[in-house]
Amino acid sequence: MTESLIRVRDLQVVRKGRPICSVAALDIAPGDRLLVQGGNGSGKTTLLRVLAGLERDYDGQCELCAREIRRVYVHQSPCMLRGTVLDNVTMGLRGNGHSRHDLRVHAGRLVEQVGLTSLLDRPARQLSGGEQRRVAIARALAASPELLLLDEPFADLDADGGDAVCCLLASRPEMAVVIAAPGDTPLEKDTRIHRLECSG
Repeated sequence: MTESLIRVRDLQVVRKGRPICSVAALDIAPGDRLLVQGGNGSGKTTLLRVLAGLERDYDGQCELCAREIRRVYVHQSPCMLRGTVLDNVTMGLRGNGHSRHDLRVHAGRLVEQVGLTSLLDRPARQLSGGEQRRVAIARALAASPELLLLDEPFADLDADGGDAVCCLLASRPEMAVVIAAPGDTPLEKDTRIHRLECSG
């Protein structure tokens, strides 16, 4: 039996006396694909924060077996660092002993996979919201995480952008992915996807 990266039991996050996120049971193993759905205020982002280790004020049990350094959380409004698209994506590769040439090659491959090759040397902060979202996902994948947590990654993406992100995620079958989204997503085509309805 594969060991879970994350194990949740009777999780409840309460703010001002009101539960904002409740999950009875959840197990995430390497390679799992989980789509967390629910309306605004249902606790999707709060759950991602708990799984990322950013939210620690909760009741219940949440065992995080994936090392914190191998969990990557991409926020709903991703932050772009100063510099180019290339600079942003290579940030996820630095510290792994790569040469400058290898950094550019690896980063360029990821940027190509999200369909932004022509923007490689463009200042990242000048991109559109959807383009910045794709850069943030490429940067996250550059770090080779065991667990990738994505908060509404398909917002602002056109059909081609959504498909490119799905293909990129599918190319990492060993990586667990948890996606928070309010409704239908391009991941509906992924037969491995599990669903969790989040409730406040």
